[in-house]
Amino acid sequence: MKVLTMQPTDSLSRDTVAVADTLAAIIKREQFATSSWHEDGYLNHSDPTMITADDGKKLVDWCYLFVDHCQLSRATVASAMDMVDQFLSITSTSISNSADAGAVRAVSDEALRDQSKFQLLTVTALYVAIKVNERVALSSDLFVEMCSRAYTVEEIEDMERVLLSGLSWRCHAPTAHQVGLSILSLILPYVDIPEASWGFLMDEMKYLIELDVLDYYTTYKHCRSGGHIQRYR
Repeated sequence: MKVLTMQPTDSLSRDTVAVADTLAAIIKREQFATSSWHEDGYLNHSDPTMITADDGKKLVDWCYLFVDHCQLSRATVASAMDMVDQFLSITSTSISNSADAGAVRAVSDEALRDQSKFQLLTVTALYVAIKVNERVALSSDLFVEMCSRAYTVEEIEDMERVLLSGLSWRCHAPTAHQVGLSILSLILPYVDIPEASWGFLMDEMKYLIELDVLDYYTTYKHCRSGGHIQRYR
């Protein structure tokens, strides 16, 4: 029985018109979404009371360990950190439900100055990203167990409600990996290189995106912690 082998370019679209339209829509959405963000970013390295980019790096590393252990996509971590960035970057006027604006602003401000709250926000964002992007969702009880019970089910579910409210339930943003595949799809008809070379390009793209997620100062995003998560003391 002949076994069909997937080639790297099988993951690319041949419909360049549709890809171009999708990419244009993604860019337009991102321009709209970021128009209400704080212009200089949400971290202030001169403020000693605020969390740091290094705090974010440690959590991103833990998220990668988590999805690797569960055999989930590392792109899910990028989706989670995108939600964290959006939540901490938005202004009160950009929240669609004005009744929730006060609560969202309070949690955002606290997360920027309390490492435990920032960690809870990030863990919750990963929980949401798994539900949105993966075929298999983890129950809140199982998720808490896998987080070594650093937080309770109630804490994660409460944070989930605030997070989604702050994002106006826009939690399915396109990832850098999707954008990268779209760009490669557009150049596919004009580049004649072996499949092995396409595979190398895609692997490099994935690697650079993973590094990008770690670096707040590169992409407005926020890795070495242990195999389990603990509350910051």
